[in-house]
Order: sequence, then C-alpha cells, then structure tokens
Amino acid sequence: MSKRHVPLFPVSALALGLILAACAPAQTGPRPDPVTFRPAPGEVASKIDGVGDLGRWMITKNLENATWLGEKVEGRTLREPINVVLIDAVAKTPTDATRRMLDAMNRAGYGPKNMHSDGYSGYLNGQLRPQYPHGKGLAFSDGPWYGSNNHGRVFGPFEVGSSTVFIASFSREDFRWLPRPGHSYSSFQVAREDLAKQMGAKTVFKPQGYLNLASAIDTPLETTGDHDGRALLLVAQE
Repeated sequence: MSKRHVPLFPVSALALGLILAACAPAQTGPRPDPVTFRPAPGEVASKIDGVGDLGRWMITKNLENATWLGEKVEGRTLREPINVVLIDAVAKTPTDATRRMLDAMNRAGYGPKNMHSDGYSGYLNGQLRPQYPHGKGLAFSDGPWYGSNNHGRVFGPFEVGSSTVFIASFSREDFRWLPRPGHSYSSFQVAREDLAKQMGAKTVFKPQGYLNLASAIDTPLETTGDHDGRALLLVAQE
C-alpha cells in the first residue's frame, strides 16, 4: 500500500490566516465619520509651544482611544500615547514636508512594513488626520513582524503657522505564538529613544528635547506602561 502524502499548504494557509487576523485584524461594520470626532475633556494637551492643542492618544477607526487591540498589561487597559512630534519649517508646502518625512523614516531604517494594524489617526488643533504609511496592514518599523521590533504611525500633515507638524505614536512590540499569535507590548520609551537616535544620525530631523504632554497613566484600570508623559521633539534643520 502506498503512503498518502498530505499537502502542507492548507495547514500553512490556516496558520497564516490566524496570524494575519491577530496581527492586522480587520474592522468590520459601519464606522463613524471622522469629522464627528470630539476628544473627551482632559484628552488634549493645550497650548504646547510651537504645536498648539495636541491630542494625547492615537485614535482608532472607531474614533476611540487606541488600546493595543484590547491587550492587557498586568490586567489593565493599555493606552497608546502620542510620543513623537516632528516640526518642519524648511519645507515649502505640506506636500513637500510629507515627502521629507517619508524619506527620513526610510533613511532612519523605519520603512513601511506589513502585518500591523492600520487605520489610526492623530488629533491636533481641532483636526483629525490619518496615519502614514498608507496601505492595509502597514506601519513604520525597524524590523520584520515576526520578531521584536520598534514600530509606529505618523499623523499629519498639520499646518501650524509657517511650519508643518506631524505627530506620531511609536512603541516596541514582541511577537508571540501562544496562546494565540499576535504582537504583545514591550515598551514606548525604547522605541521613542531608538527613533531619536536613528533620525538624529541619519536624517535632517534632529532631536530637540521633549514636550511635556502630561499623558502618563497609572491607575488600577488603565496604564501607559513605561511612557513618561512626554513626546520626543524632532525638528528639521535643513
């Protein structure tokens, strides 16, 4: 009797499907119109120098504060803060500033990579702007999705006076297989500081200290992990 060989493709396809669903889940059903978004009291840092009124959190497709897709940290809800601000007073137009920001992310080793959740937004001066990079399952990242990596999304462009401003949320994540495939939280500070180092060494955006957004949370129900409430300030020098 000949042995029957069972093809591995269906199993592999199933495993990949589970990973895709866990790492870059689709959000179904009707979504609220972004123009209806209004931040709740206390969720905007007001009158930040050179920036204005800045929303403290990354915002989901459902116009809610991002909470790492429902992951818990020590049993608490994890809020995802805005922890990077980029200011470009050199670019002639917001379109030019966007091109320069995208080029800088690539030069810093944070090019767009797949297998991430998408569709987030950031809020500044009464405006909600969608994420860069554009595209399903994309985020800026310094490594592949199947290992630990620093990753994030950048929101804008926002015109503030004669400058163009972008705001961003960056974090370090690990990859796990069990009990279900997905990305677990590791750190906000590690990713922020690595981005500062890489951008400062390889791009026109140089670290210029921090902006205090007073966005650290540590309550019995919610946390921002190791986030210290500050945003890294990156300013274009040429």
